[in-house]
This record gives sequence, C-alpha cells and structure tokens, in this order.
Amino acid sequence: MSINPLQTYSPQKSIYKIHDGLRVTVAIDKNPYRIPLDVLFSMAARKNPKRQFLFVSKVLGKHIPVSPLLPLLSGAALALQYLKIVFNISIEYENDIIEAVVCQKKMKETYTKLKLQPFPLPEKAVFIGFAETATALGHSMFDCFSDNGIYIHTTREAIVDLETVISFEEEHSHATAHRLYSSREDLLKTQAQVVLIDDEITTGKTALNIIEAIQAKYPRKRYVVVSLLDWRSEEERDKFIEMEKRLNIEIVSVALISGTISINEEGIYKTETDVPGNYSTLPTRSSETHYIDLSNLFKATLHYSSINSLGEINNCPYLSATGRFSISSVENKDYIGYIHKIAPSFFIGNEEDKILCLGTGEFMFLPMQLAAAIKGKVSYQSTTRSPIHAINKENYGVLNAFSFENTDEPSLINYLYNIPINYYDRLYLFLEREVSEERLKPILQTLNNLGIPQIFVVNCSLTDKLERGPK
Repeated sequence: MSINPLQTYSPQKSIYKIHDGLRVTVAIDKNPYRIPLDVLFSMAARKNPKRQFLFVSKVLGKHIPVSPLLPLLSGAALALQYLKIVFNISIEYENDIIEAVVCQKKMKETYTKLKLQPFPLPEKAVFIGFAETATALGHSMFDCFSDNGIYIHTTREAIVDLETVISFEEEHSHATAHRLYSSREDLLKTQAQVVLIDDEITTGKTALNIIEAIQAKYPRKRYVVVSLLDWRSEEERDKFIEMEKRLNIEIVSVALISGTISINEEGIYKTETDVPGNYSTLPTRSSETHYIDLSNLFKATLHYSSINSLGEINNCPYLSATGRFSISSVENKDYIGYIHKIAPSFFIGNEEDKILCLGTGEFMFLPMQLAAAIKGKVSYQSTTRSPIHAINKENYGVLNAFSFENTDEPSLINYLYNIPINYYDRLYLFLEREVSEERLKPILQTLNNLGIPQIFVVNCSLTDKLERGPK
C-alpha cells in the first residue's frame, strides 16, 4: 500500500493534513474487509462553514473519475456486509468482490458473475438512497439482490403532481431539504425492513431525522443504516440507542469502515470567492457538440412535473428506471438487462478513445450502467452541487474545479472536479430530462474549455415541447 504524504500513520490513527492548518484525525474501530483507507477516500477542504472538510470518495464516481464498474461493485461490498450483519449470510464469491474493489482488477468478470448469481434477500426491504451523492450507491447495493426489494432515493427537487411520502432535513449540508416521492401508495405502509444508504455518516443526524419522519407516519420495528464510512462519536452513537428506546425500535448499523474523527480547532481554511473555473492548462483542442436521443431506449416514463425556485415548471417526463419514484427488483433487472443489450448500438467509436461519461446531479446510476456498456477506455463521474476548494497538490482530493449554472435551477451553482485538460477524446453528458438550448449553455461552455474534441449531449427523456413558465 502506498503511503499518502497527506497522511501520518500510527497503529490506530491516521492524521490528514488537509491544507493551511486544517487537520482531521481518523481513528479506525472496525474494518472487517481490511480495506486500505486510500482505496476509499482522500481528503479536501469544503466551502461550507457547517463542515469545512470532506471525505472525497474514490469509489462513488462523483468527484473523482473512476471505472463505471467500481461504484457498482462498491455497492456490492455494502450488500455483502449487510447480508452478513443482518441475516448472517455469506456469499461464496465475497473475496472476489472485495479484491475487485481494492485492486480494481477483474471488475468486469466480477460484475458479470454478480449479475448471473445475484444475492438472496431473505425478507422484503425498502432501500432508500440519500441525494445527491448516494443515489447511485443505494441503487448499486439494491441492484445486487434477485428479488424482494424496492429502491427509491430522496431528492432535492420539488414535484408538482405528488405529495411527499416524507420530508426531512440534513442540517450540516449546503442543501438541507430531502423529499421522498413515490408512485407506489403502499411504499412504506407494509412492515418491510427499511434500509437507509449513504456514502458517509459523520454525526448520524440525517439518518435519525428520516427515521423519525418515517416512524411518525409508518411505524415499524427495525431500520438498517448502511454507509461506506461511519465516523460517529460515542455520544452520537448513544443518540441512536436513545431513539431505539424512545420509539421502541431497533436500528442496525452497517459500514465498510467505522471509527471516529477529530478536527483541530485552529487554522481552518477560509472560504474564498468562487470563480467560473480553475484552468491549470489551456485547452489545445476545440470541441464539437453532438446530440444523442435515448428516449426510445427509456420508453417507460412517469409524467410528473417539477417546479424550481423561480416558479418555473418543467413538464418533461421522468424515467421509471431511475428509482426516483421507486423501482422493484424485478423491474430493475428487466431495465438493466435491456440497457446492456441495446446501449452499445448508440455509442460507436474507436475502442482506444479515452471516454468520460458524465452523470448530472442525482442522475447517476443509469449513466453509470450505460458507461459500463460502452466499449473503450471509459471513466465515469458526475456533476455535483457540493462546493469544494481545489488545490493542485499531490494526493489532495480535488485538483481542479469548474462551476456553472444548474440546467434546471439557474440560481444553483453546480461543480465538476478533477478533469485533466486535453486528456479525453470523447465526453458523454447524460441528462435525465430534456434541457432547453439556453439552459444548456453554461455547462457546455465549461465542457468546451476542457480540450475534448467530441462532446455528446445524451437526452434520456424528451417531450414534444418543453413547457416552462410561472406557476
């Protein structure tokens, strides 16, 4: 294992010197698969006074470009641990999955085996992924099971046509409101086990908030909280015990790595003014923009409308396959099989090309699956609303940053990180819903400055006429 120069090791602790005096000390309590920390994350300074550091995941396909198979297999690693802790079930090829995640070799063979031999799920469960970072992680975990499951993810979007099943807050976040909308009236009305999935738990407040919200309307006996990283302190773990006693429920925690963190009190990195982009190298290749229509691939749509903070209504349909409004194990299996069968015909090019597939915001899992079906040297990541300081130094989590207006919410700035200039030959920008030419301009202007010869805007859902206007 290579030693990260930002990190100092002791038998039990790792000290991350992030920048300008900001230090985070990590003490590991449990690491059942003995996964090196450097495999799962690096560190960065966050532009958020509520929490000024960030564990930048190396396996999610969010802030750092990765093979699209890596986040899919990371979800499988969580599913393995979930089966072991909750049901005392071990999977025969468990070591293959962990080795594929750690070594990033034989990922295609391992994922193919997973699809041919999905995991059993002994009892019915509703898997809920947290927006926006864990929408794909939650779906990737759910994707491992043969049946008995339903997946849905929370959203920051406001839907006009549906009442929220529940809503709750994430206090430390730059965007605090979570909403849950479902096309199934009985989503939480049964006693199916609720499994909450996030990439990282620092205090556990978000999990407690959603449990409180669910229990108030749809009481049940057990919840499972799943994450790649669990950094709750002893005091914060006690709050879970207190809630168990108060609500007469059981909360089971599952993580790949758990421990505690501490932050130094002085020298916190101060927030700087955002700039449109940080270009360490000027592009030497100009870009051509092309458009691909995948609306025939995703024929199953849901005709719900969203409304943004300006009061503009977007009537373009959503995709049934995302899980945004819930999806069953059987439906998911059919969708994914169909995608991998049909998708290669839409993406034809030189197999030696270096390709970046770019998801947008909460729309991550389906682009990830499409990326996995494309031949070539394919990397995957997503745009994000998380503001992070870019510092060009070795092993820091975010080396460069680019900002632009959100395609549906112009008052919201989105970001793209860790894109090397003049590196990729092709980029596919995946849009869940049709976006007007005017609203596409900010992100396309950013992408045109990356030195990528061919940029393809991939529309997964279209409408005859995109209607936008005041409520």
